[in-house]
Amino acid sequence: MNWLAKIIAGTADEYSHAKLVKYGIGKHPGPRAKITLSKGRIAFKADLDYEKVFTRAYLKGAPEGSHKIKGIVRSYTDRIAEFDTIMMPLSWKRSKGKMASIFNAKLDEVAPIEHIRDLLKVDDPTTFFLVSLNPRDGTKPWKITTKTSFPKGGGGRNDDDKEEGKKEKDPVFTKGAIANTPELLDYVVDEVLPDLKDKVSPNSKKISVANTIVIEDIVPPDDPNLSFSEKRKLAKKRGKIIRKVTVDDVEHINEVDFFV
Repeated sequence: MNWLAKIIAGTADEYSHAKLVKYGIGKHPGPRAKITLSKGRIAFKADLDYEKVFTRAYLKGAPEGSHKIKGIVRSYTDRIAEFDTIMMPLSWKRSKGKMASIFNAKLDEVAPIEHIRDLLKVDDPTTFFLVSLNPRDGTKPWKITTKTSFPKGGGGRNDDDKEEGKKEKDPVFTKGAIANTPELLDYVVDEVLPDLKDKVSPNSKKISVANTIVIEDIVPPDDPNLSFSEKRKLAKKRGKIIRKVTVDDVEHINEVDFFV
């Protein structure tokens, strides 16, 4: 379950907490997803922070055999030793970011699907799989394309989209299509709209989800021995997620309170 779904379900964990560290007091645009359903196809477009949902959906149902994988694995902690245990050739380069070192490994391989699945199991809140996938033999509709650089400001929405009166652009960080099977549709719905899944019927065609994250209070740990950086990472956030879900032109609003 992705970090947003965990907060919505009331089962937030350290992963969810780590994902909220970047948000300060105020209202912030969170990730969006747009899903189009047809007889044999689930097409999707999504912002940063939903990319793992759709990459995992691809790997969950993709045909066996070899797949092309291209992109970057990026981590903000040194996890090279963990990645060395999988059957995937990764050559790491370390660079210095504003807050911490950045570890990047480029990928341009044709690999068995089970090796790619193992790659994504080496996961934590500081690791991003900015990869594009498709079957080597071109089996349709399987395809996912993910950008290898983060949006300006680190969020999923462009600042230009916030201008009043201007139509918001579709999410483009991750896009593609997978087969429309009951198992995969259940998985995507559970991950993207667990609180409003009853609004999706077998006849649904279009789904859009937009999250707004509101931070109302920040409660740092009461330990004078901790550095500012440590207190920032451990501080709990109190707020809510405002969820706007549209299923076939019918809009539903849900608010989820959290203290994580």
